[in-house]
Amino acid sequence: MKVGDLIKFVGHANFYKGHIGIVCEVFENCAQSMIYFPDAIGQGRVSGSQCVLHPMHHDELKVI
Repeated sequence: MKVGDLIKFVGHANFYKGHIGIVCEVFENCAQSMIYFPDAIGQGRVSGSQCVLHPMHHDELKVI
């Protein structure tokens, strides 16, 4: 997984099911990435109305 990849959420959280996003930052040491979901601005796992990037574990994502 690298910055710029399109991904599909394949995890268990109902909110993200079927969402397509873009990898914006990759943290290899903890197998996580920050994902931009264009249709989920202001929502998700990080609280706050300005949340644009969503932290996701690589097990929850599939590169498309």
